[in-house]
Amino acid sequence: MSKCNIRNYWPFSQVKLKEIKVTKDGKVTLVKLEPNKCFLPVCSQCKQKVKAIHSYHTRLIHDLTMADSIVFLELRYRKVRCPNCGIHVEYHDFVEPYSHFTKRFTRYIFELCNLMTLTDLAKHLHLSWDQVKRIDKLELKKLHKNPNYKGLRVLCVDEISHRKHHNYLTIIANYLTGEVLDVVKNRDCEALIKFLNKLPDKNRIEAVAMDMWDPYIKAIKEQCHKTQIVFDKFHVISAYGKIIDKIRNREYLNANSKSKKLIKGSRYLLLKNPENLKPKERPRIKQIINMNKNIAITYLLKDYLKRLWKYKYKKCARKFLYYWCVLAFESGITELIKFAKMLLKYSYGIINHCTFAIHNSKLEGINNKIKVIKRKAYGYHDIEYFKYKIIQSTCN
Repeated sequence: MSKCNIRNYWPFSQVKLKEIKVTKDGKVTLVKLEPNKCFLPVCSQCKQKVKAIHSYHTRLIHDLTMADSIVFLELRYRKVRCPNCGIHVEYHDFVEPYSHFTKRFTRYIFELCNLMTLTDLAKHLHLSWDQVKRIDKLELKKLHKNPNYKGLRVLCVDEISHRKHHNYLTIIANYLTGEVLDVVKNRDCEALIKFLNKLPDKNRIEAVAMDMWDPYIKAIKEQCHKTQIVFDKFHVISAYGKIIDKIRNREYLNANSKSKKLIKGSRYLLLKNPENLKPKERPRIKQIINMNKNIAITYLLKDYLKRLWKYKYKKCARKFLYYWCVLAFESGITELIKFAKMLLKYSYGIINHCTFAIHNSKLEGINNKIKVIKRKAYGYHDIEYFKYKIIQSTCN
């Protein structure tokens, strides 16, 4: 077995280990490093060897902890007079120019930030919260600075609230890979256009899955003329669920005391799919349907509407959609008539599912991840940092 040489813990090139000092309690270790004059200094900008030295300086650099001891490197470095770049600090392979943390220490912090909160990590490493955040943010920027738009054909777009009082972020993801490509502040037309302008070729985007939000529709129609807009089934059925609830509330107010007891608390029963109903819930649904005509029509049309997404040919899907809207108009129920008009207005995007059977379920899953990230950190004031944490969560 070879003898242990403590210098092997700092195998840095172009520097010499001059001295190692340890405090009496062993909590702090100071390692003094000085330039190795056997090598010419290298300019940190152009990486060329330079003969002319401008001045000598000393910098304290935080390194990885050894056992229970915090390690600092006291580096004596040179400023060089580079003929190409001017006066700059010399290059070292173990630390970035002007940084007070070694590269291996910043990498260690970055890896732990993916597992721990900033506050816990700062306590663990005896650093400030700001220092940990700054390191993590810089490393994330380096890693995700240039998003991969290669082979990008299908997008999904959705919004998420990042703060109270209607503060939203627009999330844009690659539908095929599930990777978040960008996070833009606000949920207006300009937010989506800002992302679309970054794409090398907008016309390669074949389809976009989204909800029926007019600013997003406007952005796609203006910027990507060949792109097909596909409205998500989940959002259409969710919008119909609100109609069911409005009609149920209105019928409850106009019902007698016996009917009120039956309708009260039936909200989630009416929203459930028939196959998901428990045996004890089915008799109650039958009673409500037999008792109230308007609720019965609304409930039956809900399941009938879902058939629309089973069609594979646009002509058949369009024909079915118009037939469903006729049934809604003939019902005479105000809420259903308004909903049918809305379906006719956005029919182009609903029928496009026949060509592109895409939806926003991937983005809804990503939104759940985002909520966990936000909750773990008790919110983010720095939107750019939040953006990179979201991208990191989907790219791993």
